[in-house]
Amino acid sequence: MKRIAVSTLFPATKTMPAVFKALAGALLLTFSGVTAANTAAERWFEVELIVFSPARNAELKEQFDYEVKPIRLSNSFDLVTAKYQPDIKPLLQALTRCDESHQPATRFLPAALRNWQQWQPPYYPLLCLSEAEPAAWQRTALFPEQLLNTQLPMPDSLPVQLAGKSELHQPGPYLAPRTAFALTELASKISRQPNQHLLLHTVWRQAPVTEKLAVPSRWFGGANYSDLVDYWGRDRNQDATDDAAAAAEALFQNEQQDDLFSAIDSLLDQLNAAGKLETLQDQDQQLPQVSDSLSNLPDDIWQLDGLFKLHLDHYLFVNTDFNLRHSLPEGNMQSINVKQSRRVISGELHYLDHPYLGMIIQIRRFQPPEPEPEVTGETDDALQSPDAKINTTVTDQNGKNN
Repeated sequence: MKRIAVSTLFPATKTMPAVFKALAGALLLTFSGVTAANTAAERWFEVELIVFSPARNAELKEQFDYEVKPIRLSNSFDLVTAKYQPDIKPLLQALTRCDESHQPATRFLPAALRNWQQWQPPYYPLLCLSEAEPAAWQRTALFPEQLLNTQLPMPDSLPVQLAGKSELHQPGPYLAPRTAFALTELASKISRQPNQHLLLHTVWRQAPVTEKLAVPSRWFGGANYSDLVDYWGRDRNQDATDDAAAAAEALFQNEQQDDLFSAIDSLLDQLNAAGKLETLQDQDQQLPQVSDSLSNLPDDIWQLDGLFKLHLDHYLFVNTDFNLRHSLPEGNMQSINVKQSRRVISGELHYLDHPYLGMIIQIRRFQPPEPEPEVTGETDDALQSPDAKINTTVTDQNGKNN
């Protein structure tokens, strides 16, 4: 029986850098493999959602709660706003003010280019900031901070289909491109039905987590009613002191204040009974979160607006909470809150039925592309370096080399 002994001979002076490079390359490949394994451990899904307003039966006798239910945006991610309100701050910061001179140093230009205004496009003077700068005596700081309104106005209505532009995979939830839409034909059939209106058709990708860690996504679409009514459905053209609307808003604020005062009274009773104010630090978590205030409500009033929560606890679960607004024949605006929960199976088509709002959901498994290992050219050269010589000898049991 023979033993195989492998020994590596390295020249003392020239090959040590090559050895270190080879070891670094091996470590890099190992780290890339671990990263790819962690990415593969995440279970990604592709969610296709179709929301439409079905044809309603005129003889429907079921009663619904038409009170506006606030949709809180404090703990949700939004993939729609960035699509229609991109960040234009870098563009605005690059523009000059309209009152500044655009004349270049013409003495350094050739004679043929000194009349450059003749070949400038007609829209050139429009690419400037028209906000007037305050006079010197009106300034309160030597270098005042410039506050720019970088928010573009939302359109009067949104397209039904919402898709992403990039085919690249992203680490967080993102809109899928149009090539990922699998229910386009079904959406077309729904839109051709009489008295049925498509409100939203989109596909996005995300890696669901447990219910406690899951963050809902916000979706909105349809018509923009911001110029007609406020969030509570009050006509913006009416007097702001409308009794019914004012009472609804006051009731909402009073409920928030009552909960807060109740928690404070309970906490004070506990402190008085214990006789120690030091316990306040341990009890401050009992106070209700006041972040759920009017500031967390949407800025625009959409025909459809709500939250979609996907979580994975052995099974896939879907929780939806949407407000649907529609105008009545007498001119008033009515709001219907639709809240549903369903356990779903990946790959199957699910329909969430409601007399005022229909949802078709299909959740498909998605396999993200594996990241390519990053191997530098220096590592390749080190692995192929002729200075690193490998001498393989075969030794038998008597210690003789063969």
